Amino acid sequence: MDGKLASDQNYHTFQRRNFYFIRTHKDDDDKVRISIVDGSFFETVSKEHLINQMLLNILQGHLEKKGINISPEILNEVEKSISYVTDQTIIAASQNIEKASIRPRLRIMAEVHPEGNPHSSFYPEISERSVNLIIQSSPYKEKIIKTISKKIPDVNVFSIKHKRNGDHTVFQIKF
Repeated sequence: MDGKLASDQNYHTFQRRNFYFIRTHKDDDDKVRISIVDGSFFETVSKEHLINQMLLNILQGHLEKKGINISPEILNEVEKSISYVTDQTIIAASQNIEKASIRPRLRIMAEVHPEGNPHSSFYPEISERSVNLIIQSSPYKEKIIKTISKKIPDVNVFSIKHKRNGDHTVFQIKF
């Protein structure tokens, strides 16, 4: 798909921006909202920190449930060890376990906090019966607004403030 770009030496390490397609109330024409949302709206901490903290939370939960106290020194060593577990491809890979007739693998699922959902009541500006492009505000904001407004004169442009990740620019068309 990327054609000639795939042969570039930086191709596999280039950090691409992620966008998410969100649709709510698909069965209610009066409430439907459709948005293409910049990944920054959901990705408020690094993937590495997220994985690390999740594993530490799981460990803490088990220790509390079993009433086990670990010295701060040992806990610090465990935290340091877990901090190396950051590569999602290794985490998600099937594991070979001796004498096991299956190859287990981990998949990380996520739930979005309401303030991380642009279609929630935290963002009443995202109207029902609308199509939206939501991107993180940047120094190029005015240039992007000018370019999109030139191509789509009826677009409504405004900002919303994400609780954890700052200002985002919304390009909205109502239908």
